[in-house]
Amino acid sequence: MVRAWISIDKIFCETIIGIYPQELLTPQGVEFSFSFEYDCEQAITTDSIENAVDYAVLAEELKAFVSNSKFSLLETLTAEIANKILAFSPKITTAKVYCSKLNELKPKAEITCSKITK
Repeated sequence: MVRAWISIDKIFCETIIGIYPQELLTPQGVEFSFSFEYDCEQAITTDSIENAVDYAVLAEELKAFVSNSKFSLLETLTAEIANKILAFSPKITTAKVYCSKLNELKPKAEITCSKITK
């Protein structure tokens, strides 16, 4: 088995995020980066996207999801992105997500999730 980590850095979008009334009126800039692990042996052997994880499609789906959602907490946003990554392909076993709000405090959250295997 050959395992690969694929990383995508600094995807910018805007979303409604926060708990204070002023935060709920206007979308705020957020930036997220993610990586995921998957068994890439078949992709390497065939050199075919059909046997790989299409990270370009995944990135676009995540950006659309974040842009069209609302969150109270940065932690929730980060966890939801991680869950979307795990659900994107059965080949993906682990996802790491780094997310930050682009306000004056620039808070960041990091979450790692893995699929439960039996």
